[in-house]
Amino acid sequence: MINALLDKFRPIARSIKYGRLHRRAQTDATKLNVPPLNPPVSFIFGCGRSGTTILGKLLAEHKEVFYLFEPYHIWRAIHPATDMIQLYGDNGGDTHCILGSEYVTEFEIQKFNACMQCELERNGASKKHLIEKTPINAMRIPLLSALSPKSPMLHLVRNGVDVIRSIERLSISNSYQMRGKGNWNQWWGRDHCKWKALAADAELLHLYSGEIQLLKSDTEMGALEWLVSLHEINRCRNELGSRLLEVQYNKLTEDPQGELIKICNHFGIKPDIKWLEYCDNQLDSARINRGSQIVLPPEMCKAFNGFQEKYGFEGRATTA
Repeated sequence: MINALLDKFRPIARSIKYGRLHRRAQTDATKLNVPPLNPPVSFIFGCGRSGTTILGKLLAEHKEVFYLFEPYHIWRAIHPATDMIQLYGDNGGDTHCILGSEYVTEFEIQKFNACMQCELERNGASKKHLIEKTPINAMRIPLLSALSPKSPMLHLVRNGVDVIRSIERLSISNSYQMRGKGNWNQWWGRDHCKWKALAADAELLHLYSGEIQLLKSDTEMGALEWLVSLHEINRCRNELGSRLLEVQYNKLTEDPQGELIKICNHFGIKPDIKWLEYCDNQLDSARINRGSQIVLPPEMCKAFNGFQEKYGFEGRATTA
């Protein structure tokens, strides 16, 4: 009885919470003449289900770090096109997974600076470093660079097979519900709007042209999300140079202290010994997501297997 009532109340409570956060971010964004943070905001991204959440939780325990977990409300306040899951309305359908510097003017930069400064003052005034984590930002690196040109970035990459199976499981189980958000899917958002935005953005960039319309399952669309994330990161790699650190999730779980020291050095925070020991105790081995053979159209299959080989990941896709 109690569990049933809680299950009924949770979607309502979530909608209320997100609405309140968005209104607060909109107010923050109106503040004028706010300089960029110093040191600048650091970004963590990677295709969803790649381990960014656990990495963010570990960094949140560091005494120098204020951690922002997937602040969709802030990104929506900065620019409506960022709301690819349409958490805050459909914006006339003009929402995207891939976003470039063309979406950034001085107006957006000012809103970004104001929102980040307000978050730090409100929640982490004693902290030196603000680290933000939103997985979809893997497809928005030019936008991030335009907003904050000096920001260090971290890409966490995980075995594509495990990522796809995890996306598939969440999409089907769909336990995280939202009241008043239309036909809500835990992974694909309002009326599968993220699926539609991802497909449209990939088509616009001529990625896997002729194959996008063939994709029908969560597995296939999950593969597209992983591939597009890696494509966008590779496209920006040379421009970012030393501002980008790439970490493999399996190596993070195998050698937590070694990888976390690299991450600390990249973000300019001290690798505190007690914190490193705590992190070591929190991280388990990378979970392997079992399932049937992944079948993809030819071009996607070739790209998928190419990335798997590049990173030394086990598992390959086949083509029908």
